[in-house]
Amino acid sequence: MKKRVGILGILIAILMMAIGYAAATTIPLVITGTGTVSENPNGYEVKFMEVSNMTGDGTKNATIIDDTHATINVSGLQKTGEKASFTYIVKNTSSEAINAILSTPTISNDNETYFKVTATVNSPTTLAVGETTTITVVVEAIKTPLGNDQTSNITVTVNASPVEA
Repeated sequence: MKKRVGILGILIAILMMAIGYAAATTIPLVITGTGTVSENPNGYEVKFMEVSNMTGDGTKNATIIDDTHATINVSGLQKTGEKASFTYIVKNTSSEAINAILSTPTISNDNETYFKVTATVNSPTTLAVGETTTITVVVEAIKTPLGNDQTSNITVTVNASPVEA
């Protein structure tokens, strides 16, 4: 029996040494930190490319001033129902994979007595990088003036909001 206790003692001692050795040699290597990606302010760009079409009545003129501003001018509308239509090509020229969602146009027309202005963003209204769409603006005479010419200041705004592709 004494021999068994001695062997059992030796086995327990060996087992304890093995556990102690394993605990002493197992070293956890842990890496922690953070990663940050920031918006590239130069990576998102949607812009006017050209005026592709001007149709209808009167004298029409439209130009692209810069990437985000264009003009519309129509004169010579003389009777109710005459109208002029302008179509602008818009492109997502972003250097990053960012889609552009084009909003419904908001229109300012300071002479609604004589002019009706409508604007439409044609399909597609979500542009992937490299894609184009058109914005069409129509100016219509809804009343013929007696005497003095009538003028309206017109502003059409379409917001191009970025969304991850």
